[in-house]
Amino acid sequence: MFDSQLERVEAVPQTPDAFEVGNGDAWPHFVRAWLIAQRAQNTVRTYTTAEVQWRQFCAGRSLHPLNARRGDVDDWRGQISATGGFHGRPASANTVRLKLAAVSSLYAYLVGEDILAASPAAHIKRPRGGDFSATAALDTVQAARFLSAAEGQGETTYVAMRVLLGRGLRATELVSLDIEDVRQHFGHVTVTVTHKGGKRQELPLSPGTGHLLSQYIGERVSGPLFVNPQGGRMTYWELYNLTVRVSRRARVGLDVTPHVLRASHATIYLDQAGAQIDRLQDGLGHASLNNTKAYDRGAGSLGRLASVATAVEDAFLPG
Repeated sequence: MFDSQLERVEAVPQTPDAFEVGNGDAWPHFVRAWLIAQRAQNTVRTYTTAEVQWRQFCAGRSLHPLNARRGDVDDWRGQISATGGFHGRPASANTVRLKLAAVSSLYAYLVGEDILAASPAAHIKRPRGGDFSATAALDTVQAARFLSAAEGQGETTYVAMRVLLGRGLRATELVSLDIEDVRQHFGHVTVTVTHKGGKRQELPLSPGTGHLLSQYIGERVSGPLFVNPQGGRMTYWELYNLTVRVSRRARVGLDVTPHVLRASHATIYLDQAGAQIDRLQDGLGHASLNNTKAYDRGAGSLGRLASVATAVEDAFLPG
């Protein structure tokens, strides 16, 4: 029963050091992965508290959080509005907003990782926030250091990290690839990825990563592209743990997960001169440009916005 599992769940760690996938309920592991992807420790603390309260609410209904529906989230909103404040008093509007934002972020993460098909909190009414993405991301120096650490962890790890960072794939997309999804096309090594919703898309790799992937495949002609030590298909959690182990060795100043590598792919590209966000949107498989814009937060974004202000002032100020 979920109630008994709830009692055994310890406080969610804020670093991946204690993260190892075990048997039983996967929810605590999903929560750990989501929290590691957050950029600020204040956010982690706020989100951790909200998740525990949401999980306790679900347990009171004998409901697993993965089976929650919008009505459950609406009911929880009403509960925290009435009694979610200090000493059980009515909660402030800001407290309600933060708790709903946390749960919405958690389910959005699960949808983004193809763990859930839809979020029960997607259309919950709460104060509108900005489009800024809270997911951590590596800069170019950190990315180089991370890949250097990955190179020392074996061919499978290194090639997988190169594809995740260089192509921006979701973890579920990477582990779903087969040998047959890789081909030479118009001078590029390409992978045909299945995005959310079943959409298939052929994506070219960089020449360097394409060469490494071809070497990794070797003489294999069929079967899963990325394999575990037993020769079977690498699972989501095996890939996740590989990334965490590299993160520990790289010591780049933040905890790296596959989702962080995807965010890093986007932010590093958008920080380059001449970056075209619609191309990034296509490569990431985003249905909405707003999802892609959430990653536009680096120096390149400031430069583009500054150019708009300069152009306006140049039109009316003397030279």
